[in-house]
Amino acid sequence: MPVRKFAIAALLAIPVAALAVQPNIQPGEWEMSTITSFPGTPMPEQRESTRECVTSEDVQQGLAFEVDVEECELTDMDVRDDGMTYTMTCQHEDGMDMVMNAEMQFLGDRVEGTMDAQMVTPMGPMEMSVHLKGQRVGDC
Repeated sequence: MPVRKFAIAALLAIPVAALAVQPNIQPGEWEMSTITSFPGTPMPEQRESTRECVTSEDVQQGLAFEVDVEECELTDMDVRDDGMTYTMTCQHEDGMDMVMNAEMQFLGDRVEGTMDAQMVTPMGPMEMSVHLKGQRVGDC
């Protein structure tokens, strides 16, 4: 999986299903936008936007915007109804290791988040910063 897709998947993972906290996220169709940068490298800033349907069942089960990232393990997590912070470590089979510190805010019809990652890649050490914004755009 490319570095950028791997990082976005990790940022969007909201694994709160086992907790008693329900995020303040309104069901509906959501547009998610990310800006990814790699400080200290000549790589240009990358932008991506996606849309997805989030149902009330997804929110109740803690599955809103969940993406399966098998190579990762949560090492620290604090979940509240208005947001969460977490640290995740990932070891990908292609030799890329990553430690991510993420913070998300759940604002009802909006979400905002940041993630900073330190990676060890086959090309050497690299840093990455991801800024995420999501907006409910209507019903599914």
